[in-house]
Amino acid sequence: MEQDINKKVIKTESLGHFVVDAYSGFLNPIMPFIAAKIGITMAIATVLISVSNLTSSLSQPFFGYISDKWQRRFFIFWGLIFASVFLSFIGLANNIYILILCLILGHMGVSFFHPQATSIVSNYSKCSQNSKDMSLFIAMGTFGFSLGPVISSGITELFGLEKLPFACIFGILTAFILLKNTPKIKDSGIKKIQISLIGALSKIFSNRPVSVLVAASIVKSFVVSSFSIILPFYWKSIGYNVSKIGLILFIFLMAGAIGVISSPLFEKRIGIKNVFYLSLITVTPLGIIFYITGAKGIIGLSAFILIGYVSFLAVPVNMSLAQRLMPEFKSMISGFIGGFSWGVIGLILPLISLLSEKIGITNILLIITFVPLIFSYWIKYLPDENKL
Repeated sequence: MEQDINKKVIKTESLGHFVVDAYSGFLNPIMPFIAAKIGITMAIATVLISVSNLTSSLSQPFFGYISDKWQRRFFIFWGLIFASVFLSFIGLANNIYILILCLILGHMGVSFFHPQATSIVSNYSKCSQNSKDMSLFIAMGTFGFSLGPVISSGITELFGLEKLPFACIFGILTAFILLKNTPKIKDSGIKKIQISLIGALSKIFSNRPVSVLVAASIVKSFVVSSFSIILPFYWKSIGYNVSKIGLILFIFLMAGAIGVISSPLFEKRIGIKNVFYLSLITVTPLGIIFYITGAKGIIGLSAFILIGYVSFLAVPVNMSLAQRLMPEFKSMISGFIGGFSWGVIGLILPLISLLSEKIGITNILLIITFVPLIFSYWIKYLPDENKL
């Protein structure tokens, strides 16, 4: 009976993750067209994307701390409501101020949802199943994020940006499904943390393996964000329409979801550290192939898709290992691994955008693909599996 309840909770949170991340994936393929509608440049558009990412991502560790301290379902329900409503209403934005408001409130909802939901999955998962359950949860989010561009670009192509708000209906319905099927956390026996926020941050970042894991998630986010946010502007400049851009991004992120699902298999066969090495080092040769082909054609787009696959390959291992190393801060850890990393990249995306205007989008992306190769040196500081 208990096992059935655990499976139901994990599946419910995975459904919520699928839906909330679908809304968070709405923006990228349609941003060039929103920018044209309200009259802003690519540089300003990427600044807006960065601001929204910062709102969602940098606040996740804080909301994670509150989640660990309060242990309430409040975050998953209202997170999904905010994300579905406000990220659907970006289609109605007719000036930069309304767009900023929708982006901030929508991504605030994304930030509400993730730390608490990830902690719930970890707490209702058996230790032997943790990586597998976490890979399901993360894969569903990645599937949702990959489907988001298809939904938003499809609605835009067929009905226009002004019809995008109707997409919020599914998210609102899903929020009530989560509220019905997620047990009250205070009745689950999960202990609340008593330490202060400063004390929790100090403990987390004094743990070197956890710091390496946070940095690894930042590197992954750097590659994925740079490719998925900047490339649509390049493809638009060479004549790709919104549906084609959305479809390419969908395949890229779907490949990432497949990487997440296959992660436990690789972990079992080659070990945790080697999963990280495989995920990081292979980005560079794929990036070189992508660059040589001019970011187009079957070979170039195949390399792009494989970058998505390998970049996400270590994500479940990263999350489950970090939570195993510091189980008392599961929501906070989720906020750093799954959220904070995207926010850090949001701080430098405007610079990347400016550099791409100076030296070319494909040139800057080639340089970025060498970052994971360099970072792979620090994977040696992760604990060996026989010491966990």
